[in-house]
Amino acid sequence: MGIPEMLAELPMFEHFTEEEIEAFAHINHSLQKFSKGEIVLAKGEDFPSLYLMIEGTVLITRTANNIKIRLAKLGPGEIFGEMSFFSKKPRSSDVVANGDVTLIKMDSDFFDKVNHEVRDKIKNYFIELLIARLDSMNEQIMKISKLMHT
Repeated sequence: MGIPEMLAELPMFEHFTEEEIEAFAHINHSLQKFSKGEIVLAKGEDFPSLYLMIEGTVLITRTANNIKIRLAKLGPGEIFGEMSFFSKKPRSSDVVANGDVTLIKMDSDFFDKVNHEVRDKIKNYFIELLIARLDSMNEQIMKISKLMHT
């Protein structure tokens, strides 16, 4: 299956036309592949890019008191790296391939190459994704709070 067909199956491209998906797939951007256990991003790295998962899963982790804590498991259609991309701050977590992974690296050069309609569709997807993540985080905080008060 080619990149345009794989992209068409991802939620981010739900509102894209075939032509927009085809154009997105052929922008000179970075298609990257990783194997299980490989570090995709490391805490402290200082290059702002977003990553769109196409195949596989990654684990988002942080280490505290020498204990590795899994913050999230992300799969196809999900995006990571947005905090560093928007804040221009170093990475705050590690991202590790949880199997064979294919992703697209999106940086400022990438966004300079897409037209404003596609950029708006990507932005709207980011907003939806971030709202869903905040909702999930709020639910987790409520669960923890209930556990602490029982």
